[in-house]
Amino acid sequence: MSSGNVGGNAFEQWVLKVKRKETPAARLAHDAYRRMLALNVPDNAATRRAYTAVNVVHDLVTDAREWASAKLLYEPMLRARCEHVGVRLNVTSMPYVRGHMRIVIGDDCTFSSFSVAAGRFVDRPELLVGNGCTVGSSVFFSVNKRITLEDHVGIAGRVALQDSDGHPSDPDKRMRGELMSEADIAPVTIKEYAWIGRDSHIMKGVTIGRGAIVASGSVVATDVPDGAIAMGVPARIIKR
Repeated sequence: MSSGNVGGNAFEQWVLKVKRKETPAARLAHDAYRRMLALNVPDNAATRRAYTAVNVVHDLVTDAREWASAKLLYEPMLRARCEHVGVRLNVTSMPYVRGHMRIVIGDDCTFSSFSVAAGRFVDRPELLVGNGCTVGSSVFFSVNKRITLEDHVGIAGRVALQDSDGHPSDPDKRMRGELMSEADIAPVTIKEYAWIGRDSHIMKGVTIGRGAIVASGSVVATDVPDGAIAMGVPARIIKR
């Protein structure tokens, strides 16, 4: 046993004795620790003014760091991976792009995160994003053929969009260990002004109609008509 492990075990045993207050020294240490936990900065007019200033400085530093990261790192990284990116792009976290694909992004788009992965089954899969689209945090695109967001689409956080299941649909093919074929892939289209709620999952071959809404937590496996509201697992049309 190494001396480091011996020291670590001895310290852990001492901490256990303090927690149990087994000896007078352990009780003193335990009481001192509890008194330290009870300490607070005095709450008065002077400390409130001081910590208000600290809050303001903290917010300014945080905002400046986020702005610099977005403009000097994240946006140039994403532009470098795209065939075309329009003006006034805003990306607030590190982009994650894996695989070969064609990415086109329109004007005035905002991405709280940009995570996309492409498969190997089509020579040039495409992710096409129109103008004025907003994508929330932890949204993931799995692109094997094509995913299209038309103009002014809104996607809330933790949404997944995929144009394939990632494996053959035929169970016999899966049991034989065969790879997915192009027949197992179907493009996804989100039409203009549609809104996808948080934690939703858009499956292969689905078209979300113009101005339609997908409620939070829904799994959409069939088309949603223009202007409709879809909800549930699997999603059903609750209002047209």
